[in-house]
Amino acid sequence: MAWARFFLAAIAVVHRSPVDAFVGVPSRQGVARTVTLWESNASSDATEAESVEAYFQKNYPLFESLLLSKIPNIYSTLRESDSSNGFTIFCPSNSVMENIDSKRKVQISDLRNNEVTEKLASYHVIPNGKVTQERLKREDWTVPRVDGVAALSIGGVLTLGGELRVGRSKSGGFMGFGGKEDGGVVIGNNEARVVKSTTVGNGVVHEVDGFVAPDLIWRYFDQLRIPGF
Repeated sequence: MAWARFFLAAIAVVHRSPVDAFVGVPSRQGVARTVTLWESNASSDATEAESVEAYFQKNYPLFESLLLSKIPNIYSTLRESDSSNGFTIFCPSNSVMENIDSKRKVQISDLRNNEVTEKLASYHVIPNGKVTQERLKREDWTVPRVDGVAALSIGGVLTLGGELRVGRSKSGGFMGFGGKEDGGVVIGNNEARVVKSTTVGNGVVHEVDGFVAPDLIWRYFDQLRIPGF
């Protein structure tokens, strides 16, 4: 589809090397800081020894079947990463996947939408290194605090799909105002909260309470008219 190819080309191509899986936070002078990737600390308890594919089929079957498996050669890529520098996956919870409305499920599964489905899935995968929850939350004490709060040391991460913002989660408040930071972390502009993190082999799976990909992607699914919807 010409429109799908245009969309995929319109999103900036990211050079995914070991040292640019993190996006530096701009300093007070506006200079971005580069943060190297390699992390050895696990975010939580390791799982039983099993393949990455088997782990997702067992624990997150809808995410695996509807999205992750649609990325070409994803499991060979993850196996290669597992044997070297690890990988990171932001996995929508089972409840998030189960609550996708029927129209969306049909659109995601439609072969004519393969390119867009692959792009949606790709935003949830970092194939070139393990980004632990501790690393996502790490503070930068080299810059002045704002309202008594230290800045995070990274501003975002680079996935197969593109750049995603990393921020602090908040709770309380009303309609997005007045909430207070609660020590958690959110990913993407939709602020999908990391619910838990699990070590799988030499990688880490962060369960999130929403999709981390930009909402814009869903508009391209709507270009395909489905009879009955």
